[in-house]
Amino acid sequence: MHAMRSLAMKKKIALLMIFAVCVIGVAAWFIIYNAERRSAVDGARDTLGRYLSVAVSTAEREGLAGLAHAEKTWQEMYPDGRMTVIASDGRVLLDSKADAGELENHYTRGEVISAFETGEGFELRYSKTLEAWQVYSARRAALPGGAECVVRLSYPVAALSSIVQNVTAPFLKYFLAALALIWLCTYLVLRSIMTPLHTLSEAASQIARGEKARFPITADDEIQTLANTLNNMQDSLASTIHEAQERKEELAQIVGALPVGVILIDDDKRIRYINREAARICRGNGGGELPARGSSVEVIIPSGELYQMLDEPDGKRTISVMRSGRVEVEATTLVLPRGRMIVLQDLTDKLRLEEARRDFFIDAGHEFQTPLTIMRTGLELMKSAPQMKEPERAEDVETINSLLRQQERMSRLVDDMLLLVRLDADAVPELPTLGGVNLKELISDVRDEIEALPHKKEIRIEIAAPEQASVRGVYGDLRRALLNLMENAHKYTEQGGGETGHIKVSVEDAGNSWRITVDDDGPGVHDMDKEIIFERFRRGDGHRARGKEKEKRGLRPRPLNLAQDSGTPRREAGARRERPRRRGLRDDAAERIN
Repeated sequence: MHAMRSLAMKKKIALLMIFAVCVIGVAAWFIIYNAERRSAVDGARDTLGRYLSVAVSTAEREGLAGLAHAEKTWQEMYPDGRMTVIASDGRVLLDSKADAGELENHYTRGEVISAFETGEGFELRYSKTLEAWQVYSARRAALPGGAECVVRLSYPVAALSSIVQNVTAPFLKYFLAALALIWLCTYLVLRSIMTPLHTLSEAASQIARGEKARFPITADDEIQTLANTLNNMQDSLASTIHEAQERKEELAQIVGALPVGVILIDDDKRIRYINREAARICRGNGGGELPARGSSVEVIIPSGELYQMLDEPDGKRTISVMRSGRVEVEATTLVLPRGRMIVLQDLTDKLRLEEARRDFFIDAGHEFQTPLTIMRTGLELMKSAPQMKEPERAEDVETINSLLRQQERMSRLVDDMLLLVRLDADAVPELPTLGGVNLKELISDVRDEIEALPHKKEIRIEIAAPEQASVRGVYGDLRRALLNLMENAHKYTEQGGGETGHIKVSVEDAGNSWRITVDDDGPGVHDMDKEIIFERFRRGDGHRARGKEKEKRGLRPRPLNLAQDSGTPRREAGARRERPRRRGLRDDAAERIN
């Protein structure tokens, strides 16, 4: 089978044709031989039948004596033939080739049984007596006196062997001639097929080597159709390759011009691609000459944390790259089907700008605090003046109190700004000592501050809190969080038709925490704003109902949870804030007091 696979296609086809012709020839020989043999056997059966008729007639007239004479005549006519007479009990009465007394009972012979039963029998089988294949024909006869017997004639099949010779010799002659003719025709047909196929193969080899070639087949057949198809495929492939090459060059130009470094490595940590920015980040001074494709990544990343990331899963981290100076880099690694991609972004300038911004805000905050302190001192001196105690100066005192509250509000805004700057710098301020805070009193203080603000809305603020609702926490942080919620509710609470707006602040026992909920009459937060409302400096201005076409949706709760155990304020029920420092609330801002 392996040898068959290694042969050329034309040799395979030739061998298959020869094999098919041989099979057909052998089958044809057997068919002809069997037909001739059957014809010869039928002829022998007819001859035996004619002589059996004569022998049976003789036996019925003359008995065994007449059969003995008929046996001599049979032997003279057919020396290779045999005559046997069998009695009704199977005994052999007469046999031309053996002593009748020494022969075994013949009643079991098939032709004998058929003759006794039907009057005539015929069979072809091997004779143990003569040690040869024989054709047997038997017929029943009635002897004088009423006894029955069977007269049987036989003829050796070897006498038919001449049939094989008569059939084989001419058949073989014609078969060889047909085989030679078929071989010649097969050769010519295969040559007409294989020559253009060989031409197609040579052209395909040239194309595989990158050379330009066509399939120069000119014929009006399926091979010409194949050649045309291959030429069209080549044109399409060339166009596709050209477009892919252009896209590759464009992509290389785009990636090369990116403000981030890109490095592609294979599974063996060898460079497949690197752009100029990656070389600059890793080497500095413009990056120098880019490493050659197939170079080890160690030529550009010799060691350090970045090299360790090559053996880790996909990830992103900020690392320091040491070259002529320290460079802060955001490195991202991505596992690819054939290696890994490294993306490097230089954060040095960005971090410097952020540091400068933080320094500016810190300096500005401190500069704001000085005049605010002077303003508060002046206002308190004016308020404590003796003349301010006179009844006619009550309005002036109220104005001073309002200015003091606004000064305090401004001071808190400055403190919040400084806190925000410190949190952005991951500089956690020193935690103050926790103190006892009554939540009902805290809510009342915030309510009084909001109601004291100048506004034109008629809004009623309702407080529903148990007297024992107390926590240990930082009063300022809790007040800041609650003030943010209540101010927002006050800002967007709707009022119209002469009705008074309604805000409800309730405190509920949530097991291990106190839940503070702020409800208002506003339209609530639009679905489009729910994902961004907790982002810094974001507001859904376009989705809060203001003025016309306000949608009535009932009270909108804004919950704040104060944990009993861990003291963690949370934005909503049952959810702990992962990084509360980013919202100005520290982990230890409050803990429940039982």
